[in-house]
Amino acid sequence: VNCFYYFLTNTIHMKNKLFIKKILIVLVFAVLSTQLFCLVPTILAKADVNDGNQEIYFVYDENNNVIFESNKVEVGDKIINRNLEEYEIYKVNDSKHEAYAELNGYYQKPNINKKSKNLNLSNKSISKSVGLYLSHNDESYVPTDNTSSVYGKGGIHDVAKLLATQFEKLNYEVYLDETLHLPHDKNAYTRSSATASKLNNKNVDALFDIHRDGVARSVYVKNIDGVERCKVRIVVGQANPNKDANLQFAMYLVSVAEEYCPWLFLDIYLAKGHYNQALTSKGLLFEMGTYLAEKELVLNSTEYLAKVVDKTLFSTVVDDDNNITVTDKPQVNDQDNLVNNVLNNITPTSNFKSKYTTNIIVFVIIFLTATAGIV
Repeated sequence: VNCFYYFLTNTIHMKNKLFIKKILIVLVFAVLSTQLFCLVPTILAKADVNDGNQEIYFVYDENNNVIFESNKVEVGDKIINRNLEEYEIYKVNDSKHEAYAELNGYYQKPNINKKSKNLNLSNKSISKSVGLYLSHNDESYVPTDNTSSVYGKGGIHDVAKLLATQFEKLNYEVYLDETLHLPHDKNAYTRSSATASKLNNKNVDALFDIHRDGVARSVYVKNIDGVERCKVRIVVGQANPNKDANLQFAMYLVSVAEEYCPWLFLDIYLAKGHYNQALTSKGLLFEMGTYLAEKELVLNSTEYLAKVVDKTLFSTVVDDDNNITVTDKPQVNDQDNLVNNVLNNITPTSNFKSKYTTNIIVFVIIFLTATAGIV
């Protein structure tokens, strides 16, 4: 260090600015390289057993905290947490039931102007409709139904029916289709596509496929201020042309819920399937708790889910910068900018911020600042 200091000070004394400039450029690019190509903090997934005696995956962050659990994961699957940070799975070891993911970046949270203080108030001035169906009819809740699944209408149908009732209380025209799509296999979504299409042809404002997950109770059930609450996971299929709009809808739901009932949503899971979401820009799959959760807890969450969906679609106004205003009575000139209409008419622009992009911008600024001072 002393030798380098003596060399540099003597070089400055010689006023060899060109040489100093070269040294600084080398140093800046050296730092830039370490930032861009250093190892990203990884997430390791380890397995447990679910209701079908299949291995499931626990996902840990660099601090050994569990952030995700699922029956099956694939390379390219993505997890977006409540902070809208996105992790992507890049390696799966099926023999060990392990997977690795890395932090891709984050989505910019919209600024929220909450003019409405009451989640219970609904916009009654316009007609509203929703479609509900069940691709996996057999799914049930062990503590309440005494089984994880049945060959027929499982406990998940009770959840769908109460969710329909909650929407009706908010003045929705509700189309609940309980058509069976058995068995519960890889072709279930192909069989349920006809049901989803029939509902979508009714020009519903949103279309939801109702499921329950197959992971540990503790993933979904949390004690919130002394009350046990059951969370909901939103699933978006990556294999459909409406992926971006569906994802934007999911993030609007999460953002609005954070203002009224922040416990409601667990995360957003972007899986490899299509889940019939190519039919609409407002089509989502809801995992209503898990098979080890008491069905009563799941039923209690349906009221909040319906109200958040309603508040998001018909009382939330989006501006050109993707900022949102939640109000009880949207003005007439706000109608075109309601979330319901925004998602109908445009493909939302991605507001994703890559960690690599951020690093490049920072170091370009450092580089320009350093070189400007010696030119």
